[in-house]
Amino acid sequence: MRFTIFAALLICLSFSSCRRIQSYINTEKELKAHYDTLSFKPQFEELKLKSENVYAATFGVDSLQPIIFIHGAPGRWDGFMKQLDDTSFHSKFHLIAPDRPGYGRSFLKKKYKRVEVEKQAEMLGKLTDLNKSSKKAILVGRSYGAPIAAYMAFKEPEKYEKLIMLSPAIDPDHEKFFKFSRYGKWYLIRWFLPKRLNTATDEKYAHVAEMSRIKDIWSELKVPVVTLYGGNDWVVGPEHFEYAKKKIGEGPSKKYVFIPDAGHRISRSHPDILKKWIYMQF
Repeated sequence: MRFTIFAALLICLSFSSCRRIQSYINTEKELKAHYDTLSFKPQFEELKLKSENVYAATFGVDSLQPIIFIHGAPGRWDGFMKQLDDTSFHSKFHLIAPDRPGYGRSFLKKKYKRVEVEKQAEMLGKLTDLNKSSKKAILVGRSYGAPIAAYMAFKEPEKYEKLIMLSPAIDPDHEKFFKFSRYGKWYLIRWFLPKRLNTATDEKYAHVAEMSRIKDIWSELKVPVVTLYGGNDWVVGPEHFEYAKKKIGEGPSKKYVFIPDAGHRISRSHPDILKKWIYMQF
């Protein structure tokens, strides 16, 4: 009897979690309905290698300068819909929005699971092969996607014009855990949850070690870096913004933008500010 009640509670928590994240996740049906109302649609590309698959939505033509958008956790390519649907970008840029490995349709060794930062950067770095312009790409990374974008810029600075980080989760000493986070590690809960949420949970519990391992890259970044942070961000604490300032340092190509009324999802709430820094020349 006790086991039955316990199992029922876990299932209830599981479905409750699913409902909570539904507001952040678009289903395939919802995405189709959304783009059926517009005059343009995403083009989908897949980079298939022996053990890797990188899936991405693209907008604009591949002869224009590329912008690569790296989403956080949980998420998929459509997390930057405000930018991807901005038709003023379509005539000037080739927009590339991938699923990170372990999310959506991107995977390593046919498994949807957590992939180390370095390997994610290697896989997503191949996205420039989709572009034919020979122009350097602009990198935009949000939350957990920000350090991956940063590692891409660190490893291959010659490929990128600049790095824009939104609400970056990068400080290993100030990872924020929530009461509900631990439930995502319970097997019965995981069985009911979407794959991407399980990947997000695994990333969260490995994030301190991941950020500690790459802590030396920040002072070695050779591309201009813009870091945006919101005063109402309840997901990533202000310590991460201060960490960026401390580790990346000051200089004409290092910009730190504090937006008092912004929360965690700056690309959605303040698209004009992000657009400004996409167009900004250094």
